[in-house]
Amino acid sequence: MVQKKGKKKVVGKKVAAPPALAVKKTEQKKKQNPLFEKRTRNFGIGQDIQPTRDLSRFVKWPRYIRVQRQKRVLQERLKVPPPINQFNHTVDRPTGTQV
Repeated sequence: MVQKKGKKKVVGKKVAAPPALAVKKTEQKKKQNPLFEKRTRNFGIGQDIQPTRDLSRFVKWPRYIRVQRQKRVLQERLKVPPPINQFNHTVDRPTGTQV
């Protein structure tokens, strides 16, 4: 049989203290007014009223706004031949006066 050797005490190195900036300071909590207590709200059926949401996306927009948005999307998706596409880009004023 093999005899086990006695366990030796391992003396470890001491860990360096963290730098002063890394130490977190304990901040005191602000005193809350006991008259105003926070209560959780339940938005289930028949419970609290839900907060209002931005519903502008679901509005029936006027026709001219819908048309200009659809036109913009179509122009991005469709390939327009260069001779026709040149009329989509106007010339700025200084260049126009030179021509």
